[in-house]
Amino acid sequence: MNVQVSQTQSALQAQGKQLRQTVPFDNLATYHKVDRNPLTYMKHVSQLLVPDLVPLREQRMAANIFAFYRGTDELMDNDLDSQAATKIQAVICGDAHIANFGFYASPERQLLFDLNDFDESTVGSWEGDLRRFLVSILLEGQVHGFKEKKVLKAVKDACANYRAGLIAMMNQSTLDRFYPANDVRSVVDKLPLKADGKQLLHHIVDKATKQTSEEVVRKFTTLDRNGNLVFQENPPRSVRVDETTQQQLTQGLQDYRKTVRTDVALLLSQYHITDIERHSVGVGSFGTLCYLVLLTATDGSHLVLQLKEALPTWKQSGQTTQKLTAASEYSQGKRIVDCQKILQSAWDPFLGYFKAGNKSFYVRQFRDMKESVKLQDLTWDEYKAYTGVCAWILATAHAQSPTAAMIRGYVGHSNKFDEAMVAWSKSYTKQVQQDYRTWLKAMPKSVQQCAPKQVIDELGANH
Repeated sequence: MNVQVSQTQSALQAQGKQLRQTVPFDNLATYHKVDRNPLTYMKHVSQLLVPDLVPLREQRMAANIFAFYRGTDELMDNDLDSQAATKIQAVICGDAHIANFGFYASPERQLLFDLNDFDESTVGSWEGDLRRFLVSILLEGQVHGFKEKKVLKAVKDACANYRAGLIAMMNQSTLDRFYPANDVRSVVDKLPLKADGKQLLHHIVDKATKQTSEEVVRKFTTLDRNGNLVFQENPPRSVRVDETTQQQLTQGLQDYRKTVRTDVALLLSQYHITDIERHSVGVGSFGTLCYLVLLTATDGSHLVLQLKEALPTWKQSGQTTQKLTAASEYSQGKRIVDCQKILQSAWDPFLGYFKAGNKSFYVRQFRDMKESVKLQDLTWDEYKAYTGVCAWILATAHAQSPTAAMIRGYVGHSNKFDEAMVAWSKSYTKQVQQDYRTWLKAMPKSVQQCAPKQVIDELGANH
């Protein structure tokens, strides 16, 4: 797979337009059902996770159909291989659902809104990103209780926003595309919100700006019996690491410093490690190895770094039973970091990677001026506006690939593309619903009881 091109932008755009002859929009509208057992793929992924965290992960996934969708990227990745596609390759997020967008700080401490999860990022099909995004709008809308007709219209509008964002980016010069304006002020300008909606956004922004490392330290640490600052434990989610793990990670962090900018490496030399704990977050990545490192500077101030295991993409994980080795994991941290630097408008200066034992990790600052939109708190108007902005951001990310001109040529200016993607997304939502129920039936009662009452009642009626 290659995203490098040697033709002019206009020639690439013409190629994209020509692709409509071999891959017409009507082809994209048809969901081709795949004969597979979802439990088999999910079992392969579970085998890569920390065993004592799997039950908690399953309970989180059972909460509703969108939570299940977030935790089963490997299923959709497998299904996408059997769908009509243009075969245009781009650098993609790989898991571009609507909960994977959020606020964070640029190196200049400016608040940005962008994609914020890149564990599945790779070079792949741009339609895969868009399809995963559009289906997530339908599923979260379903959880929210919004009327299906309204949500389908939001999906169509989001798809149109994706096309508009892509066209707007490709109308800029190559260098201008490299500097997209994803600062909060620009995002607010794109949001067609009423006064209440903008007030909500500003509340989120205010909350994000207060999420500093010192605030994280106050929330996540305590004093031990000797008066030393340490992370609070909350087993099995947050636990102290053993001495061997601490030594491996300490050495790994020395190697990590070689992957960051020179000025950041010099800054890090002024800190020493105070404590390390295993601390899991999220839904999709919950259960993977994830650590928090408390660093203390020579002036007594603190910095908290997050170390996340860089597994192969869930697609690869779901299709193989081979045991991971140092060789197979070695490049995964670099893959995630490289893709994040390409897809985000600006990135965390502490972003880097290292290898410890037979594991690969990537590093970022933990919760510093980071905040996500609480989807469950959004009104219908806010939800519709939010999904539209996320679609624009996704287009901005895809526009960083040299092949973006081909994508622009293919999607064009007609809403026929949008209608096709809505039809496919509606069909695939039924597949997710089927997988969710199949999985829940195979789960113990302790997991089933975490599902919505309506789903629990349906399961009981079917037994």
